[in-house]
Amino acid sequence: MGRIAEALKRAQEERLRRREAAGAAPGGPPAGAAREGVPDAGARAPDAAASTTARFGALFDLPAMPRPFIVSASPLPPESVDRRLVSFHEPSLVVSEKYRAIRTRLLTANPDGGSRIYAVASSLHGEGRSVSVGNLGFCFAELRHLRVAMVDCDLRRRGLSDLFSAADKPGLVDVIRGDRPLSEVCLPVVRGNLHLIPSGDPAGESPSDLFGGSRLASIFQEIRERFHYALVDTPPMDTFADIGLVAPLCHSTLIVIRLNSTPEGVLRRCVRMLQANRIPIAGSILVGECHNGLARPESSDYYNPLAAEA
Repeated sequence: MGRIAEALKRAQEERLRRREAAGAAPGGPPAGAAREGVPDAGARAPDAAASTTARFGALFDLPAMPRPFIVSASPLPPESVDRRLVSFHEPSLVVSEKYRAIRTRLLTANPDGGSRIYAVASSLHGEGRSVSVGNLGFCFAELRHLRVAMVDCDLRRRGLSDLFSAADKPGLVDVIRGDRPLSEVCLPVVRGNLHLIPSGDPAGESPSDLFGGSRLASIFQEIRERFHYALVDTPPMDTFADIGLVAPLCHSTLIVIRLNSTPEGVLRRCVRMLQANRIPIAGSILVGECHNGLARPESSDYYNPLAAEA
């Protein structure tokens, strides 16, 4: 028994020496550490305000783009902007604030400030997809340190281009064909940090053929390098298959839903299609009542984010 006790004593002494060598006090917790449930007297309590500032500071102090981008296209004048883009024409409306709320949710979902491309989709035509892209674009551009692009990938109807009176201008199709560089089709819109990339004229060529090659992927890569945020207007998911070619090149997808109009079965089918193709869904925008093509100021549900993060 004496030998066992002596061995236990030596083992305990060896453990104490190792703890002391590691900076710990014999028989106590490591130096500088707090005992469980008891704050360390020398430790500084976390500052909640400082923590919040650090968490959201990246939203307003984004890194510079890796390459400068000098556009040669003529800017679009303010009178070319459709009146339905209330975030520009009537920024004090409740509807404009709803768009800003969506913008803020997307910003907070990206605290590191990395470049993001969002596909904006809808199940059917006429659900407010292009109008949503335009309004969100102006809201993002209100933050002057952000460089923002709106891209019209609906080559059949060119709704986003039409909202800016640019449906007849060179655009994405011309870049895909190699006829023009991206800098020649990026149209500055009112503000120096907001740009429109129109669809261009496909001249009867199938959008699937234009989108199917590797050229579109390289264009989206350049957009990712040139802009902090890009919003891509896509054709309706239940009508055309283009979303399957465009959305995988984007960070995630926003789905526009028209209240009391979008058929639930169609919407569910489209969501399942996105999920089957492993396309992330960032959230949805609920579109409510409108009057004469403009949002009713009293309708607080005209555009409302239903989900925020992918």
